[in-house]
Amino acid sequence: MDLHLKNLFARFREQFGSGPGLGPGSGTCLMKVEGIAPAFIKSLFRASAALYRTDPWKRLRPGHLFGVRVGKDSEWSGKKQPFPCIQFIGGDGGDVGFHMFRSDIDAQRMTGSRETIRFPNVELLRVTYEPESLMLPSNKRMIRSLSLEVSGTDRYPVIDVARCMPEGGLLFRNPTLEELRFVYAVMRAISVVHPLLQQDSDAAPKWSRLMCFEPFIETVDVQWSPEIAKGNDLVAVTVSHPPGQAYDEKSSSTASSTPTKYAEPPKEVFFDAKGNYSTVLRQCAMCEKEVQGDKSLCCGRCRAVVYCSSICQQQQWKETHKTNQLLDGDAYECYYENCELQAISFLARAKLEFSICIY
Repeated sequence: MDLHLKNLFARFREQFGSGPGLGPGSGTCLMKVEGIAPAFIKSLFRASAALYRTDPWKRLRPGHLFGVRVGKDSEWSGKKQPFPCIQFIGGDGGDVGFHMFRSDIDAQRMTGSRETIRFPNVELLRVTYEPESLMLPSNKRMIRSLSLEVSGTDRYPVIDVARCMPEGGLLFRNPTLEELRFVYAVMRAISVVHPLLQQDSDAAPKWSRLMCFEPFIETVDVQWSPEIAKGNDLVAVTVSHPPGQAYDEKSSSTASSTPTKYAEPPKEVFFDAKGNYSTVLRQCAMCEKEVQGDKSLCCGRCRAVVYCSSICQQQQWKETHKTNQLLDGDAYECYYENCELQAISFLARAKLEFSICIY
C-alpha cells in the first residue's frame, strides 16, 4: 500500500509540478517561434542535454544566483542583455530546470525559502525538463519529427517566458529567436563553468544546509551553431557568482585575452584640490611667472586665468583679455575651451602634488 501511494504521489508531482518552480510547462512549442530553423531547435536540445548531463542541481539551489553576459550589450535589442541573471531549481525536489531573470533584483524578489514567489510584473524565461509522456501533442510531434536529443533518460526541455500578473496569475508566451540565441550561449557556457565553483565552508552559517561558494567569475568562448551565427563563429560568455562581479585585468593583457582574476568592483577615489590650493604653483597669464595659488589673482569673469599681480591683470585686460570676453559665437567658445583646459591642467597638477604629499 505504501509503495502504491508513493508511486501515485510521484505521478501527481510530475503531472502538476511541485517544489520551487512555477509548475509544469505552459505547452509552448518552439516550432511556433517566428524565423526559427529546425536545425537550431536541434542545437538547442543538444545544448540542453549537455547541461543536463553535468547535473548542476547536485550542488546548486535557487538561492545561488549567477550573472551571465553574452557578447556585447550593443549586439542585443535595446542594447542590453535580455536575461542577465540565472538560478537553478529542482535540486531539493520538484520541477528540474532553471530560471533566467531581467535583473538580479527580480531574481531576489521571486526567490523564497521554499518556493518561487510570484512578484507582480516580473518576467522570466523558464527552461523546464519534462517527461515526454506529459508533453502536449505538438511538442511530441516536434520531438519525433526532428529526432531531438533526449536529456537523461526521458526528459526534454520546454522553454517559455512567464510574466507574473498583478492578480497572481501567470501569462505565458513563446520566446523570441533572439532570446533563444541567448539561452543557447548560456547553456553552453554554464555546462563548462559551474563545475569550477569552489565551496566556501566558512561563509555559510552552521545551521544552514545551503552550500556557499567563493566569489567567482570566468569567461569562456562559445561557438555559435551555423544557423544562428552572425558574422562571428565565437562569442564570449561571462559567468559570475554572485552577480555583478568585475575583472581585475592585468596591464599586459590585450583586447583578445581572457582575464580570469576576480576582483571587487572598482571604487571611486576623490581628492580635495581645494584643501591643497595654497601650495600649488600657477602661471601668470601675462608674464608667465609662477605664483602660489593663495597669492594669485583670478579673473573675476572667466575664473580660468590668474595673474601674479594687479599690474599684470590690468595690462592684459587692456591688451587682449577684455576683447576675448566680448567675443561671440564660435570665437568665444574656442576661447572658453582654452580657459577650461587651463583649469583642468591646474586640477591635474593639484592632484599630483596632493599624492606626493601623502606618500
